Amino acid sequence: MYRLLTLLLALGTSHAYSQNNYDIIISNGRVVDGSGNPWYEADVAINGEHIVRIGDLSSDTGSQVIDANGLIVAPGFIDPHTHALRGILDVPNAESALLQGVTTLTEGNDGTSPLPVDEHYQTILDKQISPNWGVFVGHGTIRSQVIGAEDRDPTPDELEQMKDMVQQAMQHGALGLSTGLFYVPGSFASTEEVIELSKVAAKHGGIYISHMREEAAQLIDSVNETIRIGEESGIPVQMTHHKVIGVENWGSSVESLQLVDQARERGIDITIDQYP
Repeated sequence: MYRLLTLLLALGTSHAYSQNNYDIIISNGRVVDGSGNPWYEADVAINGEHIVRIGDLSSDTGSQVIDANGLIVAPGFIDPHTHALRGILDVPNAESALLQGVTTLTEGNDGTSPLPVDEHYQTILDKQISPNWGVFVGHGTIRSQVIGAEDRDPTPDELEQMKDMVQQAMQHGALGLSTGLFYVPGSFASTEEVIELSKVAAKHGGIYISHMREEAAQLIDSVNETIRIGEESGIPVQMTHHKVIGVENWGSSVESLQLVDQARERGIDITIDQYP
C-alpha cells in the first residue's frame, strides 16, 4: 500500500508541475458548461477546434491568452426557433447571431420548411455560412403539397404519402418535425394526424417542435395536446416560444408549467423555449 501511495503521489506531483502549451487559453472566466450545474471559475484550453482541458491552467501557456475575468465562458448557444433562411443567404456570416453567442441556428419552424431537405442543405453548404445550421421538416409544407389548403383529414393514401415525405426528409438530415397548428393548413390537422407523422420522425431520432394550436384562452388544451403528441408518438417535444396571449389569460402559465413538470415526471421528454 505504501509503495502504491508513493507512486500516486509521484504521478500527481509530476502532473502538477508540468507545463503545457495550448493554442488558446481563456483564463479567469465563469464557466457555464450546459450541464445544469452552477457556474464555476476555471480556465479553458483550446487546441485547433477542440476544447482540450478545463481547470486551473495557471502553470500553462497559450499562444493566445484571453482574459475573461468577470465574463461568462459557455458553449455556443443553440437558437431552436428562427426564421433566418432568407437572412442567412443574404448575410452568411450571421454576425447578429454570433455576436450574441449563438453558434447554431435552426429553420423550418412553425410547420413551414424548405423541401427537399437535401437540396436545401446543399444550398447552405454552397453559401459557406458561419454558424451551424439545421432544419426541421414542416408539417404544413407537407400537408400543402399533398392536400392543399383543404380543411379535411387526409385519406389513408394521403397520410401514407405524408409519412413517406417525413421519412425522406429525416433520411436527408432533418432535425425532426415542426408544426404550426395555429396557422393554415396546420390548423386543419387532427391530433391523430400529427401523432402519426411524429412517429416517423421519432424512428429516425428526431424531435417535435410546435407552435401550438392556441396560446390564449385555449392554452391549457393546447399544452395537453402537445404533451399527448409526445407521449403517444414517443418523440421528444419542444414547446416553442411559450407564452400567454391576452391580459385576461395572464396567470395561465402557472398551470401550463405545472402540466409540463408533471409530464416530465412521467418520463416524457418535453422542454420549453421562450423569446425575450
